[in-house]
Amino acid sequence: MNFILWLLIIFAACAVASLALCGLAMVLFPKFRSGEHKPGTHRPDMPAGGREIKTIELPLVGGPAFTLAIVGIGVWAGYVFQLNKDQWTMLLIGLGATFGFALIGFLDDWNKVYSKEGLSERVKFGGLFLVSATAAVLYFFLVSTGQESYSFYKDLPILNTLLSNPGCAADTICRVHPGQLAFYGWLIFLVLMTGFVGSFTSAAVDFSDGLDGLAGGLVFSASLALGIVVTGLIDPRHPLGIVFEILALLCAGSTLGYLPWNWPSSWAARHRTAKRSAKIYMGDCGALALGGMMAIIAIFSRNELLLLLLGGAFVLEGLSALIQSRVLTRFFRRSLTTLRFANTDEFVPHTEFPLPFLATPLHHHFDLLGWDRRRLVYGAWALGACFAALGVMSGLSTFTWERYLARILVLILALAIWTSGSWTKCYFVGKHPAERSRRRRLALYYGYPYRIMGVRLYHLVEVIEASENVIETPAEELALWQRMTIYDARSMLGLYCYRAGYYPAALAQWTRIPERNRVLRPEVTRLLFEVDERLALEKQETQPMRRDQLIPQEPILSGNLPPADLPNPHEPIRSDETAGILAGPWESLKPTHSYPINNEELGDLDEDDEEARIMTAPLGSSTHREGESNGHNGQNGQNLSDTSDASLSGNGTQQTSTSSRWFTRLFRSSSK
Repeated sequence: MNFILWLLIIFAACAVASLALCGLAMVLFPKFRSGEHKPGTHRPDMPAGGREIKTIELPLVGGPAFTLAIVGIGVWAGYVFQLNKDQWTMLLIGLGATFGFALIGFLDDWNKVYSKEGLSERVKFGGLFLVSATAAVLYFFLVSTGQESYSFYKDLPILNTLLSNPGCAADTICRVHPGQLAFYGWLIFLVLMTGFVGSFTSAAVDFSDGLDGLAGGLVFSASLALGIVVTGLIDPRHPLGIVFEILALLCAGSTLGYLPWNWPSSWAARHRTAKRSAKIYMGDCGALALGGMMAIIAIFSRNELLLLLLGGAFVLEGLSALIQSRVLTRFFRRSLTTLRFANTDEFVPHTEFPLPFLATPLHHHFDLLGWDRRRLVYGAWALGACFAALGVMSGLSTFTWERYLARILVLILALAIWTSGSWTKCYFVGKHPAERSRRRRLALYYGYPYRIMGVRLYHLVEVIEASENVIETPAEELALWQRMTIYDARSMLGLYCYRAGYYPAALAQWTRIPERNRVLRPEVTRLLFEVDERLALEKQETQPMRRDQLIPQEPILSGNLPPADLPNPHEPIRSDETAGILAGPWESLKPTHSYPINNEELGDLDEDDEEARIMTAPLGSSTHREGESNGHNGQNGQNLSDTSDASLSGNGTQQTSTSSRWFTRLFRSSSK
């Protein structure tokens, strides 16, 4: 009982020390902020001397703070439990490796702060491999269990002759001795395995550190589950089990103390409608230290394969970045020919390639889709907890079928998350609402245009001003409900807004397409030029207003910004964006009633309330008849024009019309 109590005290002490040191570091080093600038698809390459937004970058002091807490509380725990020589050696190797990983990350953070550029990927990976390999060599020569090869590696064909002595039985531990082939074979194998597992695990945790609180919560669940698994090693036959338990609790406790300083919120740098809860970052120093520490615990406790299950979320984050950015993108750049752009000399960006995700690591994919960041992080925490629980089930189950069941469930869960990328990366243009027979608006969705047992496989992004009457040809009708890239969908929506006369909305759609993708669509460039000419006809004090004067200019940003913090084509267009275009001389032409074009406004309307869905007036003419501008004449166009004119009349006329419609509905309901 006292043994368990002391373990809990060590866990709590590490959490409190981490909490206090993180707060102290935030006060002492408030200006230790990254100045690195990484240009990307949604991060324009702004001038280096641009205006820096101070609230985006937080101090990179969380990692050094809780690393000191881990080392200090770890040494104190060694004295509390009165460890023997082998146990002290193992504890110091684990703490030393953690400090080494943290040192590599701190050098990277230091360069980001003072040199505006971090370490190169090769230098960083080489440093991580060196620290991991050094820990493996020390473990092999200084710890008694380091020279014991074990299953299943030593039982594999070919490897069994290199990792075990002749006559060593299967499924047993084989001790190697100097002078034997197995001695050098096991040393090389242990160094390589520790080097690669330690490097990839620490890099995967670093990849997941992209949103406030994401990496901290995932590490907490994974390290706590790892501590539960190694609890079975705490017995006289495994004297090092207590050391692994201490290291796992130190890892979990340090993240628990750090999380209050990096708690997730809905805040985003681009639209700061929510208050930010995070005060500091862990930086590469903390991410590499935590990832490397978990790898060291798993390898030296001989649970490295179980780490794949416990840290399934990190595996998905790391694999998404590795496969898409390092493998598929480079392969497609060399070998893929997109027939659609085969006759153009323009550069084809990788966003036009058939990649599995919109962005990597994986959490950036859902961030670009517009998911609320706080809910996204909470969902990732729940996912990490599921992986951790299934990993514990696989590690502690006594029956073989239970272990295999847990592994199969982990595989199914990982495949479901992975395939969700291809499910949500494509968009389509449809009619909203889909089930009505009256005139409907055009809308942007992502997902699949299906329902299964009432469950929607799509998500509504936004509804535009143009109605279905702008569709003129059967080919355009057939193009609806077809999955495509976001750039083609924005091009279609902009065309329909332009055709209906909603020029600000058309500009908002087309300017969401990045320039590198827009040059591949010359028809959009031509229409933008035509919009320039049309807008030049409207004058303010005899001076033409061109498109570059109407669209609000983005501020010059510098710093290491997450991709979704700058405008991206996947983000729904808000009403205030088109309202900004209508400022000045266009304010008088702003429609009195507008159809909601974002999800927040859309949720406030009753689907049965037709009065709230009055058609907006086209820009430039209050007497414009939508039926004629869309290429349709006849009774339908006349009715639409009458509706539009009624919506633009005075307040008295609107009140009379509303009252008459209210009386008519009341009369109909009473007659029924």
